[in-house]
Amino acid sequence: MNTIQRSAPRAPAARPLALLLAAAAVLASAQPPVGEGAEQGFVRIEPARDADWRALFAGLASPGNRQAKFEERRYFPFRRDPVVLSGEIRISPGRGLSLSYLAPARNVVIVDGKGLLLRNEVGEEREAPPDDRIRTAASTLARLLQVDLAALGQDFEIHGRREGSTWSLLLRPRQEALAGIVGRIGLAGEGTAMRRITMGRSAAQRIEIEITDARDGLLFTADTLRQFFR
Repeated sequence: MNTIQRSAPRAPAARPLALLLAAAAVLASAQPPVGEGAEQGFVRIEPARDADWRALFAGLASPGNRQAKFEERRYFPFRRDPVVLSGEIRISPGRGLSLSYLAPARNVVIVDGKGLLLRNEVGEEREAPPDDRIRTAASTLARLLQVDLAALGQDFEIHGRREGSTWSLLLRPRQEALAGIVGRIGLAGEGTAMRRITMGRSAAQRIEIEITDARDGLLFTADTLRQFFR
């Protein structure tokens, strides 16, 4: 495998940054929900105390490596159709979250303890700018995909609804500043598999992430770690 070159980014490296800025703009400019009825049937839950949900939370949170495919749809009020992106999610304890976008262009977004790193298809890298919207949205997404409900419970009120093996969670930010960036967050799945994440506060301005083919307990090779993490 070729060694990754850390040089000043050329034009291709700007694409993932533009995507993140667009996503942050969708969330930050969203208006309060109108007539969605999203809370019908939901009840307030405490992840650490509610026995009915404890087993589900434990099953969702994987202590090892995790990989899945995703399709991300970004809805804007000025577009008839959503912007659609697809790729792979990788989570590695101690290394963070990696979003590998495969279409429409190949880019990698890494969220870890050092911050937010953008890497293009030829290996050029750049740190994300000090934009609180981007960092907060990316950090929140990382916690969602890692199913770190204990940490999420510090920043969000968590409401849940179950119908047989299917379940839905609604996360409402406790602080107005956070609400202004990510809006409300919805999670949905079946059994111990998460299927969908929704972020935003209106039908016209939101991000939906569909998750498929999730696998846990994987052994990432050294090449995989170099390519998708840092």
